[in-house]
Amino acid sequence: ARFCRIEANRFDMTFFGVYLANSGDCLVKDNVMVTRAETETKAGNGVHLWYSTRVTITGNTIEGHRDGIYFEFVEDSRVEGNVSRGNLRYGLHFMFSDRCDYVANTFEDNGAGVAVMYTKNVLMENNDFHENRGTTSFGLLLKDITDSRIAGNRFRDNSVGIHAEGVNRVTVEGNDFVSNGWAIKVLA
Repeated sequence: ARFCRIEANRFDMTFFGVYLANSGDCLVKDNVMVTRAETETKAGNGVHLWYSTRVTITGNTIEGHRDGIYFEFVEDSRVEGNVSRGNLRYGLHFMFSDRCDYVANTFEDNGAGVAVMYTKNVLMENNDFHENRGTTSFGLLLKDITDSRIAGNRFRDNSVGIHAEGVNRVTVEGNDFVSNGWAIKVLA
């Protein structure tokens, strides 16, 4: 699909809310997606993108899914002004998704916060990472990412604010860390 608009809908008790595969130039805006998944194996994602380009996800409220927002092989896309909370695994999970921006979102009380993996040229700016707690939980996990910027974010009451493994040429500046177990953990 190209040039699709999914706007101002309510999705109650769905397995997946919005699933875009091999899509481009789409807008997912001002939707409410609420479910009550109990286990990861019996849950889909609120917004799921696979192999897509130039997609904007903005103004959505996503709650109770496996992952709130999931990107795999996505390029040149933007996630802005969403609230992703109470999801079993990640508020936002993306892998192999280059040149994407994540701006002014709230990721709260998710199983493990946000994961950014195997990706380059990512901007994460002015987001809130709150109350992502547990033995393997963090506000933001960075795994094998390069040439990216993390600025102006707020990390409050997470087990780990930022957990970074195998990270190269990433700028982390101007963020606030309040009441986290660890503010930043960096591993080689």
